Amino acid sequence: MKKYFIQTFGCAMNKADSEKINMILLQGKFMKTNNWKQADLVILNTCSVRQKWEDRVFWFAQEIKKENEKNKKNILLWITGCMVRKTGLNSKYLKDYKRDKNKAKKINILKDEKWIFNNDDKLFPRFDNKLDFTLRIEDIKYLALILTHILWETIWKDYNFDDYLKSKQLRENPSQATIIIQTGCDNYCTYCIVPYTRGKEKSRTIEEIIKEAREVVKNWAKEITLVWQNVNSYWKDFLGKKYWNEKEGKWKENFKTPFRKLLEELNKIEKLDRIRFTSSNPHDMTQDILDAHFDLEKTCNYLHFALQSWNDEILKKMNRKHSYKKFKEMIDYLRKKDPNFSISTDIILGFSGETDKMFEDTKKAFEECEFDFVYNARYSVRTWTIAAKLFPDDISEKVKAERWHILNDKLLESVTKRNKLMLWKIEEILISWKKEWQFFGRTRNFKEVFFKMEPSLKIWDIVKVKITDLDKYVLKWELVL
Repeated sequence: MKKYFIQTFGCAMNKADSEKINMILLQGKFMKTNNWKQADLVILNTCSVRQKWEDRVFWFAQEIKKENEKNKKNILLWITGCMVRKTGLNSKYLKDYKRDKNKAKKINILKDEKWIFNNDDKLFPRFDNKLDFTLRIEDIKYLALILTHILWETIWKDYNFDDYLKSKQLRENPSQATIIIQTGCDNYCTYCIVPYTRGKEKSRTIEEIIKEAREVVKNWAKEITLVWQNVNSYWKDFLGKKYWNEKEGKWKENFKTPFRKLLEELNKIEKLDRIRFTSSNPHDMTQDILDAHFDLEKTCNYLHFALQSWNDEILKKMNRKHSYKKFKEMIDYLRKKDPNFSISTDIILGFSGETDKMFEDTKKAFEECEFDFVYNARYSVRTWTIAAKLFPDDISEKVKAERWHILNDKLLESVTKRNKLMLWKIEEILISWKKEWQFFGRTRNFKEVFFKMEPSLKIWDIVKVKITDLDKYVLKWELVL
C-alpha cells in the first residue's frame, strides 16, 4: 500500500480542500503518513496570499529532492492550491511535447482527460524538475488518471469524484465539520490574488449544503463551520442582477439574504449544537446576518471579518468597499447586544503609501474596536494583482517589521482586556482536541480554553466550565460538575 503525506498552507478553505484529498486517496487505497520521508507521494496544498507561504513550498520541494538523491528514493511531488494555474505533468512523463511559455498565465480548468498531457503551468520550470505534477482541486476527478499514468499501475478507475464541491471530506475531528459553500471571489481587492487563483464566485445550492450538513451531524459532528472567502455574498452569483444593488453595493431593501436563509435551515437540524462561518466581507454584511447571531440559537456569538486598515484612503486604494465608520458601527451593534461577542479581523500593514499617520489610525482601531484576535500581516506584493501593477511597494521591510511588532503588542493588550470579561463566567465548551495530559476546546464565542484531562470525558463532549485564569490568548478553566 502506497503512502502519502499532505502539508496544508493558508486558510480554512485550503484545510477543507485537504480533507477532500485525504478522503479520495484513502478510498483509493493509499495510506496517510505524518512523516513525509516515508511517503511515496507528497502533496503541498499551497497558498499565494503571502510570499512566505510560497517560499516554504519551494523550500519543501528542495528538501524532497535532497532526500530522493541521498537515499535513492522516488518521492513524487504534487502541488495543488492557489499557486497552480493549470493541471499538468512533468515533461518526463510526456512524449513529443514542447512547453509553450505563453500558456497557463491565468486559471485553466481542463476540458477533458486528454488535456492532462501538458506542462504549461509556470511552476514546472520554477521547480527545476523537482515537481512531478500539478493538479488544481477543481480538476480532482483526473487524479486517478494522473497517478495511473505516472506509476504505471491502475490506481482506481471510476469518476466518483467528478464534482469537486460535492466530494466528501475526511474529518480528523469527528465533532467538527467544515463545509465549503462556494468557491471563487468577485471583489478584486487590489492586494489579493484569490480571484486570479480561484476564479469567479460559484455558490452551491442550499439543498446540497443542508444534505451535507445532515450527513456530518449523523456522523457525530456537533459543530459546523461554513467557509469561503466571502460567505455573506453566498448566492450573489445567482441572484445578483435581481436583488443586488450594484450602484449602492448592497442587497436591496426588505430582502432576506440567501446566506441568512441558509443559516435558518441549518439551525433546524437536530443534534447540531453550533454554527460558525468564516470569512465575511464587511461591505457584504447585512442586518439580517448580524441579527442571525441572536435570532438563531445555534449560531455562535463570534464573527471574523476583515478591516485591513483603519484609514479610508488606504481602504479605497485596496479597493475595499467599506469604511472604518461602517465597520465600527457593526461592531458596536454586536457588542451592544452581547458585550462578550467576539470579533476577530485581518490587518495588512505597510501597504503602498501607508504613512506614519495612517498607521497611527490603525493603532487607534485596536483601542476602539477591542478585537478578540487579529491576523496581522506585512504587505507583500503578489504577481497578477492590481496593486502589483499600479502601486509601488514603498514601505521598507524594517518599517513593516516595526509596525507588525507594535500591533502585536496592541493585540495582546486588547485580548487581555477582553478575556478578563470572561473570568468566573460559566461557559459551555465543545472538547475538540487533546495534547499530552490536557483537553482543549472553545467557548461559543470562540475563546480557546484548556483543562486537565478527566477519564470520564472524551473529545466531542460538551461540558460546562468556569473560567478561572488567563494565559495570554488562552483561558484556564475548571469543570462545573
